[in-house]
Amino acid sequence: MEERLVKVLLKLREKSFFRAVQRTFAMLAPFVLIAAIFQGIYNSFLLPNSIFFNILGFDNVLSHAAFRSLRFVFSGVSWAIFGTFGVFAAYYMALYTARIYDKDSKLAGISAIFVLFFIREPRQNFDLTSLNLKMLSVKTMLWALIIGYIVGQIFHLLGAKYQDHKYEHVAGIKERALASFKPIVASVGLAIVTGTLINFLQINVAQSSYITGVASSVITSNNLLISIPLVTFSIFLHWLGIGTPIMAIFESTNSGAATANFNYALTHGSSWNVPYKYLGSSLVQSYGTLSGTAFVFSLIVVILLIDKNKYNKVVAKASLFPVMFNSIYGFWVAFPIYLNPLILIPLLLVPLANMVASSFAIFLHLVPVSVYPVLSGTPGVLIPYIGTNGSWQALLLTALLLVMDVFIVMPFYKIHMNVEAKLEELDKQRDAGLLPLKKQNKFVKSKEKNNEKITAEQR
Repeated sequence: MEERLVKVLLKLREKSFFRAVQRTFAMLAPFVLIAAIFQGIYNSFLLPNSIFFNILGFDNVLSHAAFRSLRFVFSGVSWAIFGTFGVFAAYYMALYTARIYDKDSKLAGISAIFVLFFIREPRQNFDLTSLNLKMLSVKTMLWALIIGYIVGQIFHLLGAKYQDHKYEHVAGIKERALASFKPIVASVGLAIVTGTLINFLQINVAQSSYITGVASSVITSNNLLISIPLVTFSIFLHWLGIGTPIMAIFESTNSGAATANFNYALTHGSSWNVPYKYLGSSLVQSYGTLSGTAFVFSLIVVILLIDKNKYNKVVAKASLFPVMFNSIYGFWVAFPIYLNPLILIPLLLVPLANMVASSFAIFLHLVPVSVYPVLSGTPGVLIPYIGTNGSWQALLLTALLLVMDVFIVMPFYKIHMNVEAKLEELDKQRDAGLLPLKKQNKFVKSKEKNNEKITAEQR
């Protein structure tokens, strides 16, 4: 299995799209890690409906001016990075795509930003006051990555050869700008044509009715045969960089079925026999994903236990605090989980296993259903406990699910470590000019044969 994964990954790594994506995420990693910390503090401590704001009574401890200043700082930092992530993603995606082919990477990045701002949702005026930032958010980064990649390919096809210099004279910059005139015009033309079609057809890129319809079906469904496949599909979309459906599921609290469950619990004093026991919204948010942190937390635990890679350990340690308070975007980008094919299988398996196991426990009356409202920023591991009004059975099940998740992730992560080590060795060989891309598969095969011989001799 591992040999097949290596072969597939080698083919993917040869593709310019994945090479540019990896470099883009690595460049933006420090920023998203900082933003995740600020977002976690803001959601858990500074929102009026957040858990620690109410527990600590910040409205009585802090003055209005101090509280407003803190909200400004923490919400501002997280928004400035996560809310405008697409701008930087498009820039670096175009930059690294063009750089692969030795074209003018910086002008490609600037062109990508223009295209991104022009291709917007319909019915918007072109002024700053009406600027809609949905396409620029980290939640919909896929569109920014695709735009950046396409612009980079335009520079690949139409741009002149260029190598970065430490210092350029004005004459050299002018010559460089003229040499990039064709790809810039082509990028502008692409933006005009695409933007016109979007406006004419009234296409809402960031909020497609098909995508949001997936979330609505999960939220209102009491049928596991419907909700589980749709949740799996929603998580796959999130992995691609389209996080709209899964985020809508996490944030949903006011469906008719959820209200009926809540009213029943209030009337009868418990949630053991609510009418909708397998409601998608409550099952996914509570036991299934722990508000999105189940897989991320288990992956961080595995990294800290078995991984010796310095970068991965730093990212895991830096992400532990924000992930505890449901701020997962920093780790998703910095590790990355986004568009990482090795992580996709356990990413889909963890919520699937959690939902099946918790549904079976609910069916056997081992745990109650999570129906009570949960305050913003509540740690994911406590959501089932609070959502069931303090059920120790729910808390115990959550602990067991987390242990199970770690064991699900660990074998896949061991494969991930082995494959990454081989790919890193290949990259070093290629960067040193010792190994052309076409010879990489032969190198891997010879390396595997040598390892098999060494293992046989040791035995």
